[in-house]
Amino acid sequence: MVSIRRASDEDNQALLDVEKMCPQGTGLVLLFDRSPDFFLRSKAYDNYSVYVAEEGAKIVGTISTTIKELNIDGRRTKSVYVYDMRVHPDYRGKGIASSLHQHAIAKADDARLAYVIIMEENYPSIALIKKMGFQNIHDLLLLNIPLYERQARTTHEIRSVTADDAPQVVDLINDYYRDRDFFSLLTETDFLDKTKRLPGYGLQNVQVIQEGNRIVACAGLWDYSEIFRVSALRVSTKLKVLRSFLKFVNIFKKTARLPSVGEPFRLMYVRDFAFIGKMDLVDELVRYCLCLANDRGCNFLSFVLDPADPIIPLLAKYKPVRVTYHVYAKSLEQKALSSPTMMYIDAADL
Repeated sequence: MVSIRRASDEDNQALLDVEKMCPQGTGLVLLFDRSPDFFLRSKAYDNYSVYVAEEGAKIVGTISTTIKELNIDGRRTKSVYVYDMRVHPDYRGKGIASSLHQHAIAKADDARLAYVIIMEENYPSIALIKKMGFQNIHDLLLLNIPLYERQARTTHEIRSVTADDAPQVVDLINDYYRDRDFFSLLTETDFLDKTKRLPGYGLQNVQVIQEGNRIVACAGLWDYSEIFRVSALRVSTKLKVLRSFLKFVNIFKKTARLPSVGEPFRLMYVRDFAFIGKMDLVDELVRYCLCLANDRGCNFLSFVLDPADPIIPLLAKYKPVRVTYHVYAKSLEQKALSSPTMMYIDAADL
């Protein structure tokens, strides 16, 4: 018989072992390794709960949640984000995933909405979540720009932020996202705490560009490999064709190289990204960030974006590898859900 309880530090190795048995995806299959600390990803949030499913004394599944206050349809809404659901392959088909979801949501006191984010082509997870009454309310794009050569030098001065810049940066971010669902207005304290709490982040990794004394664009570089090491176990036919093409092109000109199956690759996410005004200045900031990520040995610089984000046409020239993520949500008040016009998702949620 399977029982569910809150995870403890003593479960760390067993959870790492379960995760290694649970690669993610269908066409593109990724293996995530967060050793030595399974809980490190959750520690990126200011609150979290991790649960385990046990059969006898063996951990056979896990799920995690965090509670957020989000702006949804113009209302501040207490929401539970459900993530990191894993079930050992030998124990699937026994209802463990459904039980974990139901348990985790039931423990989210007073939450009015539950949501999950699922990578495209992850058909088993999509089928499960639909069966549980979740609906696809929006899609997001992850644009992964391959880093294979250093970009041209920028002409404007770009620098890291200081704590004194926090008021301007927070105002810029709030103005950029305030009308998007799933965004909560930042305070200076929120911003500064986040830069300290996230492994692989920090004020030194947030870059800004100014016009006079005014900050007009900002972008933070978050080294995701501080939490996860990622490798591809299987790639889609589309990516196989692209990799073969790039291998041929490399004979004549240095260009992108996609990692081979089983080869680890390093991701750096752009977060706290916002701008106002001239797109040429934004382009300079993007090129500067590409240079920094390349210098740090990353394979991809990744942007988590709403499909209607105005930065997408600018990023298209860098030939990003596109991955779609589906946002599924369920009202815990038995209310109808509307589809957002635009949405904000924290890169930490992927």
